[in-house]
Amino acid sequence: MIASATATAMPAIPGLQSPLTVDDMDISNITYNELPRIHSDMGVSQEHVKMLETIIAQYNLREKLGIRLLHKHEDIPNGQINLETKLKTVAGKWIRPVSIDSLDLSEIHGVVFKFVLGENILVPYEFARGPSPVSMSDVVNNNCVKDILGYITTYGLVNVIALEFLEPVKDGQPVESAAKVEVGKYGAIVLPKSMVNATELIATSWPDISQPYNHDAEPDPGAHWAPVVVTKETHRLFVDQVEDENELLVNLALQGVFI
Repeated sequence: MIASATATAMPAIPGLQSPLTVDDMDISNITYNELPRIHSDMGVSQEHVKMLETIIAQYNLREKLGIRLLHKHEDIPNGQINLETKLKTVAGKWIRPVSIDSLDLSEIHGVVFKFVLGENILVPYEFARGPSPVSMSDVVNNNCVKDILGYITTYGLVNVIALEFLEPVKDGQPVESAAKVEVGKYGAIVLPKSMVNATELIATSWPDISQPYNHDAEPDPGAHWAPVVVTKETHRLFVDQVEDENELLVNLALQGVFI
């Protein structure tokens, strides 16, 4: 089943095979804004998740490559991209829109990529600072990425599944599955799910690299989208003015986000 879904050519990966450019950033902005907005009914079958996780595990890349549901939160203005920054006071990340002009493109890397079949390219639409945790040798010297893309193409998942480059747990990811909470124009914050007061958790990415791989088990999500409770269930919080991480966390605490 996996072999029959193998892609025929390695796709272009901006930022890995070639330096990121302003054009790449502009395409990222457009790509992100064209994604479907996340909602509670969004999902993909466990069978597909299990097969994709099996592909990744076969190449011993489970701690480097993952898959994510293609989705967006708030639209971002022209001239901006989504950049994640590690939180300093708690385990987690803050993903927020930043101006392309404010960035040194040599000091960021793509994190999440949408496969554009007609152009055979992986378009990055979320970024992080520093060098990529995935190297050329991780993806060029084997068929893992080609097999993943071949699978999602064969089974009509090109507009459902994205490829994700994973950071090592030791470099700041929570040591448990994470929950993402939207904070309006300030993007989204990713926290250990045990911290978040959520009415439900919608799985959005796999695998959970804090857990060992088990071929026979149902795949554990690595991250979730968390509709949260303030005075009523909502998909995002209302944050009027935030200057830094501490103000954001205080604002979330006051709105009852934390358990």
